[in-house]
Amino acid sequence: MDSPPVLPLVVALPRPARASSTRVHLGASELVLEATRGGHSLMWSDGREARRFSLGLANDGELALELRAPKWPLRVVVREVLALAPRGRIRGYVQVPLVPTVTWNAAGETRVLIELPPRDLGVEWDEHEGSLCRCTSPWHARVPMRSGEPRAVVPLHVRNATAEVACPSHVPLRVVDEELVELRGSIVGRPRRLVWTQGGFEDLPARTGAEIAQ
Repeated sequence: MDSPPVLPLVVALPRPARASSTRVHLGASELVLEATRGGHSLMWSDGREARRFSLGLANDGELALELRAPKWPLRVVVREVLALAPRGRIRGYVQVPLVPTVTWNAAGETRVLIELPPRDLGVEWDEHEGSLCRCTSPWHARVPMRSGEPRAVVPLHVRNATAEVACPSHVPLRVVDEELVELRGSIVGRPRRLVWTQGGFEDLPARTGAEIAQ
């Protein structure tokens, strides 16, 4: 069985000649860039739904496909029940969807041309926290094997600092582009140390980046 492809953060999108195309695969999704009369056509399909864009491009720039972090804070709903005994702790990994983003690079500047948010990344409004993204993830005891899907692996160390059993409904995360790195063919975010208190989770600084490999 062939191993899934290595997942890069940035992929160049060369503009094709007439009657040809540039194709990029991200897991089950595919991006197709074609030259048309007077412009370019871009089609994005996730296997269930397709979206088409008509592009007008200048001659002095380049297109790229970047994998970017969600704009808003994340609520990661763990598919398993996460139960923490008083003073208990657990270490593992979750995966969060990344947003495939078509960018235009010219004159030393990068501008977002098209954002293609994945189906499994929902956006909701919270009266106290404002805009939020919601997703689900298994709780991985080890670094998950790469699948080719546009997701980032986030190492977590979760501790219950209270004297009561804690069963949090979700894990709060804020992932930003600057923390994402390519590692062993996957994309990885910075390790988190989350502490459950009476007021909810607190995000403490991680000790070292070596936690990624443990």
